[in-house]
Amino acid sequence: MFTIYSVLRSEGYIAAVILDTEDPDNYVQAAYVAQRTSGLLCVKRKYQLITAWCLCNETMTASIIPLHVLTGCDHNSGFYGASKKLITDRVEKSKEAQDLLAACGTLLPVTQEVISDLERFVIR
Repeated sequence: MFTIYSVLRSEGYIAAVILDTEDPDNYVQAAYVAQRTSGLLCVKRKYQLITAWCLCNETMTASIIPLHVLTGCDHNSGFYGASKKLITDRVEKSKEAQDLLAACGTLLPVTQEVISDLERFVIR
C-alpha cells in the first residue's frame, strides 16, 4: 500500500491520498510515512478523514513502529492488562524509551545489548 503511495509521490502526484482502512497497523504505518514523505496523506475512519501527519508527533516517529510491534499488532499479542495508550503515553514522556525503541532494527542481527535493554524496558 505504501509502495504505491511512494510511487505516486515520486512521479509528482501532489493531491491528497486517502487510505480507507480500519486496521491499526495501517494507521501506525501512515503516521510513520506521513512524517517522512512530502504530501498530504489521510486515513478514512468511518465518516471522518484524519490527517496522518497528526497521528504521531515528530519525536515519536522513529519509535512508533517498534512500539506498535512491542505492544501488540497483527502478528503478536501485547502486554496483558496494559493498554496501548497507557504504554504509548509513557514512551512519549521518556526520551530513553524512544531512543531504545528507535534503535530496534538499526543493526541486524540484534545485539545482545539491545535485547537486554529491551528486556529491562519491558520488565520495568
